[in-house]
Amino acid sequence: MSVFTTTGRAASTTFVTDYQAVGINPANLGWQWRNEGKHVAIGFAEGSYSVNSNALTRDDIRHRMLNTDFRFTEEQKVEAGRQFADAGVLGNVDLMLFGAAVTSEQAGGFAFQVRDRMQVSSRFGPLTAELAFLGFRSDYFNLLVLVTGDTIPNYENLSPDSIALIALGIASQPQLLSKVLDGSHLQASWYREFSFSYGRHLVRNDDLEIDAGIGLKYLLGIGVVDISAADGKASGFTAITSSLGFDVESGERRADAPSIGRSILSPTPAGNGFGVDLGLSVILDKKWKIGASVCNIGSINWNGDVYTAGDGSLIDLATNGLENYDLINGLEDFVTNSGALHWESGLRTRRALPSTARFGIGWVAGKHLELGGEVVAPLNQEPGNLQSTAFGLGMDLRPFNWLVLGTGISTGGGYGFKVPVGITFSIGNGTWEAGVASRDVVTFFTQRNPTLSLSMGFLRFRF
Repeated sequence: MSVFTTTGRAASTTFVTDYQAVGINPANLGWQWRNEGKHVAIGFAEGSYSVNSNALTRDDIRHRMLNTDFRFTEEQKVEAGRQFADAGVLGNVDLMLFGAAVTSEQAGGFAFQVRDRMQVSSRFGPLTAELAFLGFRSDYFNLLVLVTGDTIPNYENLSPDSIALIALGIASQPQLLSKVLDGSHLQASWYREFSFSYGRHLVRNDDLEIDAGIGLKYLLGIGVVDISAADGKASGFTAITSSLGFDVESGERRADAPSIGRSILSPTPAGNGFGVDLGLSVILDKKWKIGASVCNIGSINWNGDVYTAGDGSLIDLATNGLENYDLINGLEDFVTNSGALHWESGLRTRRALPSTARFGIGWVAGKHLELGGEVVAPLNQEPGNLQSTAFGLGMDLRPFNWLVLGTGISTGGGYGFKVPVGITFSIGNGTWEAGVASRDVVTFFTQRNPTLSLSMGFLRFRF
């Protein structure tokens, strides 16, 4: 997530302490910290982001996806539809605005954290990819309605002048959305979390330490999108803060909407809810660490600008497809009422939080080396959760008291094989920590299945 000191390790369950354990394993708050004598930790603006795609190359992401001026040619649209068949994009931004922790020998550890989490996951079935990028030029539509009112057949070698006049594609033999979109999903979520966690040892002696922890969180739901089609069923659900001024039915931003900057800094929530984290950790002979936790047990009530969409036939489409790889903005035309989905204003809806189960084991080899591994499994398929079980093996190497190097290997969670790296500077015996990390160094040397990422923190203090 936003823990810059552990992003480069590929594992975190048996590594994180103080407020950085919030949302991972609250039992770690009961530990005595590595640097003795430190009882308070404070951090500001620690964060990370990543973009991964099994459809695009590294250069595609850098020069096309992140370049808003880029526009497809007709040939590139066709190629993009082929690339995204049974593939997609994952992205996330995790920003810890503020975190603090206090620990004592007898009372245990207390931590507080405020964090924003934004995640996007998309996957396109073959026909969905074709429709998304080609729009009404897809072979699915056999008739085309021009702005002149004339109807012509849809064929491959239409002239550019004719293409420019197309207003609508019509399918004479329409299919249900559950078949058209089969194997596809588009999920996005944005939460703001206010978390309070506590951990304390239950047993502590020279041979064994057992710690337990609990975390309580209040969540503001800023926005959620969940569109999917599988097993013969198609559904859509969305709720988006009114601060963004986005009209789900039209796909347009309202003229009276506040500025984007103001909307991001202080959005009006579209929902709110509560969550619980539970954790347990064991330390054997002060060398072996074992940790387990279940996080995000709870739900959120969406009650602002709630819309739902059900299964229906895709008869026509009034969009010419994506103009570039800006999927979030580009898909507005495709998934709004002018496109494939037809939304209806809904009532207050309760949805589960993206819950996960985590297990890790670690070994402290000495003052300069620590190893660890973990498994993180999603407990549901709610927006913001992992796509599949994730696995990681990592290490901390401390060649000097002021320098920590991290690396490891990871796979799963919807991502391919990755080799993260990180560097942390620990100044004044750990009083000030700052560092940067990448979730995948292999991306810098290969083109396929790239993960562009950065995790950083420069304002972490311990006393």
